[in-house]
Amino acid sequence: MKKTLLLGGLLAAFLSADAQQRLSLYEEFSGENCGPCAALNPGLWSTVSAPGNDTKVLLLKYQAPIPSAGPIYLANTIFTDNRMDYYSVNSAPSGTLNGATIGAITGLTQATINAAAATTAPFTISISNPTYSSDGQSFTATATVTATAAGSYNDLKLRFVIAEELNYTTAPGTNGETVFHNVVRQMYPSADGQSAPATWTVGQTQTFTITGGMPSYVNPTSAHRFFVAWLQTDSDKKVLQVGKTGNITIQKAPVDVAVVSLTGVNGLKCATPATLTPTTTIKNTGTTTLTSATIYTRVGTGAWTPSPWSGSLAPNATATVTLPSITVPTAGVQIISDSIAMPNGKTDFNSYDNVGTGVAYILNSTAAPLPLSYDFEAVNSNWISWAGTASNGFPIIRAETGGQGLGYNGSEGLGWFRGFSLPQGVVGYLLFPKADLPAGAKALDFYLAYGQYDENGTLKSDKLEVVYTTDCGTNWSSVWSQTGADLATGAPTSGNTPFRPNASNWKLRSVDLTNVPAGAFLAFKATSNFGNDLFLDNISVRAGAVTGVNNLALNSASKIYPNPVYDQINIELDLAKATDAKFVIYNTLGQAINAPVSQSLNAGKSTTTISTSQLVPGIYFISVDSNEGTLKYKFTKN
Repeated sequence: MKKTLLLGGLLAAFLSADAQQRLSLYEEFSGENCGPCAALNPGLWSTVSAPGNDTKVLLLKYQAPIPSAGPIYLANTIFTDNRMDYYSVNSAPSGTLNGATIGAITGLTQATINAAAATTAPFTISISNPTYSSDGQSFTATATVTATAAGSYNDLKLRFVIAEELNYTTAPGTNGETVFHNVVRQMYPSADGQSAPATWTVGQTQTFTITGGMPSYVNPTSAHRFFVAWLQTDSDKKVLQVGKTGNITIQKAPVDVAVVSLTGVNGLKCATPATLTPTTTIKNTGTTTLTSATIYTRVGTGAWTPSPWSGSLAPNATATVTLPSITVPTAGVQIISDSIAMPNGKTDFNSYDNVGTGVAYILNSTAAPLPLSYDFEAVNSNWISWAGTASNGFPIIRAETGGQGLGYNGSEGLGWFRGFSLPQGVVGYLLFPKADLPAGAKALDFYLAYGQYDENGTLKSDKLEVVYTTDCGTNWSSVWSQTGADLATGAPTSGNTPFRPNASNWKLRSVDLTNVPAGAFLAFKATSNFGNDLFLDNISVRAGAVTGVNNLALNSASKIYPNPVYDQINIELDLAKATDAKFVIYNTLGQAINAPVSQSLNAGKSTTTISTSQLVPGIYFISVDSNEGTLKYKFTKN
């Protein structure tokens, strides 16, 4: 049966009682560090706030962590993350109108607003102002929904938020914006909303009660601060009707406390067991002096360990508290959490800001004998993805290809650096377990797959290095580095298409580790140029000399000439041992220009001559391919 017939049984035709004006909902995803957002948001507000549009469309804005997290987003990340997942948002500024994605915010025009307003709504929604409990620790509001048409709905939800206009003297982010209209500050009881009846008759009424805490970061003196409620069918994300209040009066809770930060646990730790000393900063976000609370800590999903706190903390003041040390016996990525509760012996007003987290990246300090290997087919906590900072982040991840067999030799597991979606300059490390590195010759072998990204004719150059540290990540030394075309093993991609490896893209690389000292920790280091995805597989550290052709070639004695070339190019190599190789010329799009020229190369110096008479003037690459690896040179044809 076709999907349209299934939906037909769920979305009944409406029998209108009184035609009801529809207030459309435009949900925008913006960011205080987003340059295009600052450029386009004034035009969006001008459109939304044009005369007559107050009864046609309502803007709600979610400050998203695109391209990076700003302070408005960080005040409460939970509901924004939920709505981004709900609509599969991955860019800013972007938006949805009545639940339908329309992409760039320039797509919201007066014509689209008028067209949406011209359709009737099957409901009305009215919202009360908040009332507060006698101790000021919670508020209650109601949203009354009345059906103006009969209908049946699948997964109907009522969502309820408080929104606020934010005005800053100094821009809170990096894009220069100081005015943020209708920013969602909290969703009640959560971003998932409350379930509403599936079937409605004309005139049917239901009242939804909302009880919760008023966020401490909402400004009591803000000129524009209001409740919004809307009905939405999760099955297709359609928004059926919206209601809002005028400016509401809020009061802060007498007793409220928040965790501002958790320090002393983040970053790389190079000993097991690891001893961590957490330090937390707490803030009195209530209106009365805070004299007591209980602070809890835990590792991962383990049991919470309580620590009583007492003192005298004035409203809006902060205190730094050193907590009991934590011993973590096992290596791996460990989430450390702290939570604060029972301020002055009462239930806390807000719970969203009660937890702080940190991430400890703990390396196993017991050196493993060689060979050391990893093929990404199973999770191994001794191989650690690290962002290179104290913040959360896993730029190089272990991934499975879901039956596509994109890994080396058709395997499912691989290492994935997400350069296609990571902003320029983001660094990721894949840290090896500590290896027992012997004196003398030793090498790293791994398979690599990567294609550059073609941005309007310019090829973006991401970078991969092999590095080591002897001081637990304070300093890193590079022993191998490739970038751009030298790094590429496959053709570039463009548009909205990230690189994905096929069997021919996987190339072996071998790196000489002879000069890496005993006791060092090894890592891959990848740096994004907002270019393309990069993949790793079948990593092995072993005793012995390098075997890849790219390392067999002694760079000081290997060269191409002439460059620029005319009718032919000479590739002079000095090899440590004999190997079979193919010579292929590629253009800047990664397309092979000539038929492969096969050669059996002896150890020592050799020169191979390839005709270039058929090439048009431009930039090219000559690739020396063998089963052991690839060597590339760039040249120009005049």
